[in-house]
Amino acid sequence: MARIVVTGGGGFLGQRLIGALLESDRWVINGDHVSIESLCVIDRVIPEYFRARGVETIEGDLLSIIRERHEIFEGVDAVIHLASAVSGECEADLELGLEVNVNAGMALGRRLAQENNKPLLVFSSSLAVYGATPEFPLPRVITDDIRPNPQNSYGAQKLILETLYADLARRGLISIRTLRLMTVSVRPGAPNRAASGFLSGMIREPLAGIDSNIPVPLETEVALNSPKQAVDGLIRVMGISDEVWGSPLGLNLPGIRISVQGMIDALGAVAGREILDHLTYETDPVIQRIVAGWPSCFGSTRAQRLRLESNERFETVVRHFRDTK
Repeated sequence: MARIVVTGGGGFLGQRLIGALLESDRWVINGDHVSIESLCVIDRVIPEYFRARGVETIEGDLLSIIRERHEIFEGVDAVIHLASAVSGECEADLELGLEVNVNAGMALGRRLAQENNKPLLVFSSSLAVYGATPEFPLPRVITDDIRPNPQNSYGAQKLILETLYADLARRGLISIRTLRLMTVSVRPGAPNRAASGFLSGMIREPLAGIDSNIPVPLETEVALNSPKQAVDGLIRVMGISDEVWGSPLGLNLPGIRISVQGMIDALGAVAGREILDHLTYETDPVIQRIVAGWPSCFGSTRAQRLRLESNERFETVVRHFRDTK
């Protein structure tokens, strides 16, 4: 019988992850088949329907909860850490990112390291750990041996936690599965302050009859994960054993490589060319700089070995979003 805690479980990705976990009472954690005894969600705001489905819910500030309610993590088998301030927020407010991302993430790692059962931590990291400088330009393809070099605060904060968690795993205090997600699109709901937010807004808003601006050149190439890819990847790595996973370092989750123009074409193919009238094209230099620093082409023999490949097409993602939103 296993206990799973999900931080940030009230967000759109967390809600889908919880939904997937509730589809079965048996899952694989660190190579072992287990029954889920309890599922706990921590977030500032949590949907009411979770409680009706028997999910334990704890609303509040994650850092305060970690410090004040140690019993939540006693004997926990797996923690899926999704809670995070987003990229635009972190770039605009350094202290916010350090508090919400770094301090809370460090406190979580230290708390889990105090348990005697070596709990599993699944950490949702980001492609933002990569970046280019004149001295260290990015290669055309990001392979497993490319050194992270974040060029924004969000990526730096994710890398700080990746490094800490890897060290805790090296010490034998926790098991770690760091999965670097691509930009997740299409996200439902209201726009957020992520620099990548337009990559969902340019699909979501036109489908709702609302105008949306594209702040980067149309030839800009991006790497995307659909919500399904992201959730499937997180659940998949939760089940992989320490021996099969290997290195405690982060793994890039394969996704969809596409240009912004290609995304526009996919939207038009699904919903008709007239819907593209809802798109505007005013460049935002800050967003353009951040997004231009993110790699778009990845190749991972490690991901292939772990069977984390995907052949999903973005047109399929748009159609699924339109039909299920």
